[in-house]
Amino acid sequence: MAIAESCPSGAITYIRKDAGPQEQPPVVNTVRIRENGSLALHAEIVLGDETSFRATLCRCGASENKPFCDGSHNKSGFAATGEPALKDTPALDARNGPLTVTPTKNGQLKLEGNLEIVTGTGHTVDRTQRTFLCRCGHSANKPFCDGTHKKVGFVGQSGAAAKAANLPPQGERSNFIVAQRSWLYRPARIG
Repeated sequence: MAIAESCPSGAITYIRKDAGPQEQPPVVNTVRIRENGSLALHAEIVLGDETSFRATLCRCGASENKPFCDGSHNKSGFAATGEPALKDTPALDARNGPLTVTPTKNGQLKLEGNLEIVTGTGHTVDRTQRTFLCRCGHSANKPFCDGTHKKVGFVGQSGAAAKAANLPPQGERSNFIVAQRSWLYRPARIG
């Protein structure tokens, strides 16, 4: 369970079969901006008709499995800081709850719900209930969208269709049902 819950991408999940407690959503919804890499979400993520607690989303525009990161930023030479300028934003009344993620067709990631955008070193960039993040890799204001996806002709279907098409069957292991989701960034092994 600890391995699954520490997996930032959600590539490993579990369902307890021993009546023990299931994984719970975090107390604070966060999106971590990885240096030259993906956006790591930890929240009660609602994407289409699926809910999960962890996901890594592409921000370089090169993933073959948009909106999810597949590690293409390493091959493409994507460069973007994980430490953008901090905003002076007030604390949110609530820091958790559902976070709806909508990858717009050929556009940005729309995130709606309580969210703290955090640097790779843990500094809070912004606290918001609605934001638009770049997923084409070309914004001059990364991690935020500045509309450049229109100029560069970014192509990316909406995320619900991509996610539904790539869900693998679940396998069993010990007292847990474990699923390794190959559509997420760097699936880890158990065992």
